[in-house]
Amino acid sequence: MDSNAGGTKLRPQRGWQGGPTASALRIVLVYAVAAVAWIVSSDVLSRAMTIDADMLTVVAIAKGALFVFVTSALLYFQIRGNLARLQQSGDSLRESERRLRRVVDVTPVPMAMSDAAGNVTLTNEAFVKVLGYTQEDIPTLSEWWQTAYPDPAYRQSTADAWESEVERSRRTGETFSPLEARIRCKDGRERFMLMSAASLGTGSSERVVVLFDLTEREQAEQAVLQSNTRLAKVLKSVIGLIGKVVETRDPYTQGHEEGVARIGRQIAEEMGLSSDEADWVEVAGLVHDVGKLGVPAEILTKSGKLTNAEFGLIKAHSQLGYDILKDVDFDGPVAETVLQHHERMDGSGYPCGTPGKDISTAARVLMVADVIEAMAAHRPYRQALGIDAAMDEIVSHPEKFDLQVTQACMRLYDAGRIDV
Repeated sequence: MDSNAGGTKLRPQRGWQGGPTASALRIVLVYAVAAVAWIVSSDVLSRAMTIDADMLTVVAIAKGALFVFVTSALLYFQIRGNLARLQQSGDSLRESERRLRRVVDVTPVPMAMSDAAGNVTLTNEAFVKVLGYTQEDIPTLSEWWQTAYPDPAYRQSTADAWESEVERSRRTGETFSPLEARIRCKDGRERFMLMSAASLGTGSSERVVVLFDLTEREQAEQAVLQSNTRLAKVLKSVIGLIGKVVETRDPYTQGHEEGVARIGRQIAEEMGLSSDEADWVEVAGLVHDVGKLGVPAEILTKSGKLTNAEFGLIKAHSQLGYDILKDVDFDGPVAETVLQHHERMDGSGYPCGTPGKDISTAARVLMVADVIEAMAAHRPYRQALGIDAAMDEIVSHPEKFDLQVTQACMRLYDAGRIDV
């Protein structure tokens, strides 16, 4: 903050009043005044003290020699003092440079300096240790970039981003926003670095580049990503296994859960739902009938018409499925979707008769996918009805099924893209 804010601002003196020029002018002025005063006063005194012409000549020579001696002595001490101060300043500057170089070298952060022409003027020990390049290896930045970024397309994109940020920082006066890049080390390995730069001052043409090594962080992130991918595959395999276990008790619905999951994902993607929401629909489809594990096998495989009591047991499978899955962390509303997949928008579904406003989007998608796959497949009590009949069922009951889901399903049907 400006210490003179709100008051008179101090301005640096210019011209003969301040700076090296002012000091030189003052010395010359004092010298000129002293010389004139000496010449005039000494002439007056010498003429007043003697009238002998020869004596005047001797006095003039003596006073000139004295003047030269005195001024030479003054100039000697002045020059000696200036040289001493200059040497002291040089020693201080060299000591500051040594201290700065020591600080730069002991820092664990790789750093390099370059001038306006792109010549590398300094690389610290961390730079050499991390990347392997010494200052002799990179006489200029343009030459080094050929090695650090061997792929021409990547090198060009990185250079464009770097120059754009340098220009933005220069134009706006804002700090340089760090850029991420992969740099090839001298030994051929690649390291993931965060790069930043700054000018050393308004009057300086040098720029310091600082690099932060993010390689270990990147490797850790990749390891976590690979682990998550493996876990996702394991989870999907387990989910598929659950569906196959259900199918062993109800062989007439073999492939039903996979079909519902497949159709459900197609509808979700057609509706423009997010990737996570489409995943939840697919996973819920793979396990939506897991509750049938609690239904007697003879009821599941019965070829005749079910009694009200038997159908009541069948309807309980949605709640049983929810009870089985509710404590599993699916990172989404899978259990709730399984619970609601037989509900209907008008509240006529089961197990709770939940109205449409309380039914999740995933469940609205799954109920349609379930109906389509079930009607298109064979059942012990009837032959397969086909995709056309299934679509007629969906379209002819707008009160039961969500309009957006139905419209997305129709677009897939008209395009012949429903995979039953």
